[in-house]
Amino acid sequence: MKMVKSLLLGTAALFAGSFSAQAADLAAAEPVEYVKICDAYGAGYFFIPGSSDTCLRISGYVRAYFAYQGRNQNQSSTGFGNGATDIVNPVIVNAGGVLGAAGIVGNATNNAITYGNYGAVGNDIALQAAAGGNAAATARLNGLGANYVLFGNAETSDQYVSGIRALLRFDARTKTEWGLLRSFFEFAAASSNAARNGTGLQVRYGFVQFGPITAGVTDSFFNFETTNAFLSPYGDRNTRLPVLAYTASLGNGVSVTLSAEESGVTGGVGGSTSNLVNSGTWVRRSVQLPDGVANIRVAQSWGTAQISGAIAQYRFANTACTTVFAFGATCTANRVGWAVSGGVQINLSAIAKGDTFLVHGTYAEGALSYLGNVSSQSYFGNANGVGTVTARTGFAVVGEFNHFFTPAIRGAIIGGYTRLGRSPATNFGANTVNLREAWNIYGQLYWTPIRGFDVGVEVFYQDATFNAFGNGAILGNRVIGSVNDNGWGGYFRIQRSF
Repeated sequence: MKMVKSLLLGTAALFAGSFSAQAADLAAAEPVEYVKICDAYGAGYFFIPGSSDTCLRISGYVRAYFAYQGRNQNQSSTGFGNGATDIVNPVIVNAGGVLGAAGIVGNATNNAITYGNYGAVGNDIALQAAAGGNAAATARLNGLGANYVLFGNAETSDQYVSGIRALLRFDARTKTEWGLLRSFFEFAAASSNAARNGTGLQVRYGFVQFGPITAGVTDSFFNFETTNAFLSPYGDRNTRLPVLAYTASLGNGVSVTLSAEESGVTGGVGGSTSNLVNSGTWVRRSVQLPDGVANIRVAQSWGTAQISGAIAQYRFANTACTTVFAFGATCTANRVGWAVSGGVQINLSAIAKGDTFLVHGTYAEGALSYLGNVSSQSYFGNANGVGTVTARTGFAVVGEFNHFFTPAIRGAIIGGYTRLGRSPATNFGANTVNLREAWNIYGQLYWTPIRGFDVGVEVFYQDATFNAFGNGAILGNRVIGSVNDNGWGGYFRIQRSF
């Protein structure tokens, strides 16, 4: 009996010791660390696990779109979403009455023009030239008459376009004694009916902010608030680019920014017609300086306003000076282009919560890349063989009214207009067709049944007018007439944002 009792007591003691050890182990276990909300920078931020001072927000969207475009628009499946000024430039056939295959003259800013880019007529000419030489092509051209204007045909690009777009953003912020330390980058990828495999992952934005300093790839500080249009508006520099900027906050929502930004000059160094019209023997020289940009911005409860300016250097060389030197010829030309802009966006909460009205205007001389979506016409100006290089002028304006019919249903009316002038005191070259003015109007209607989920439609109409410049002893380089092209289209979009 004593033996059984001792055995039971020993077993109890063993279990008690075991439970005590397990309790001690449980007490020593590492506590579980949960993600903590960070409300210092708005909704969606959280503290990075293991950090007590860095907040991160991950966001993005997935969008499916289905679009249709009308005739004569160069909205290719890989670049759908451009504005009216990306309509295919027309060309003059038999300019000035000079008949023959050589009478097809393309815009000097687009040396890649081929006969086949211009629909049935152009294809017919190209086929005849291939089968019967220039004589066959000339016979076809003769039937069109002198100064016949040939438009690009929408058959060179898809009129129905569908696809998806995915976007992912990372925004990390830390408060320091020097101010906010922020890093931001954004990835995007897309696929359409023209490229089933889609595009590779692209870095759209990537910059670091440290107090008043911004360094990296982002939107130009010249730009103002963007519209809700799916197509690119007028009056902004619509490409993201490397910047190095300093922003001084003056209080009460007022700030001033000075920024050094990548030059708006495009095309290879020494490439003919890079940022020139009818350049002849003139080519672009290398960029020496970045563009200088400055703005004054006010952001308060009533809305936002901004005035901005930009100055850019343009350098050209005359290739005629590398062969037989012409006495008195100008071999180089250094010119300055500039642009100014002003805009205001007013909150109209008295009409409905979230309503806004925006108007924005830009004027440029030489620096036409700051006019927005006029990429095919974003040259500096005109040049000729005797050393004259002059700047082309232009202006653009865009307006938008955005209205919430209900918290879940919103719509917008958006309109834009741009006009490009001729070079001061000089004509453009002969046998060219250059954009003179373009305008467009959009209508939108969106339904948001669930926060972050949008279903909407957008329709647009766009119109472009070109000046055609003649040739020959009688016509000279003067305008021989105006040419108009227009088209319409629409989008249906489904988008999930998070």
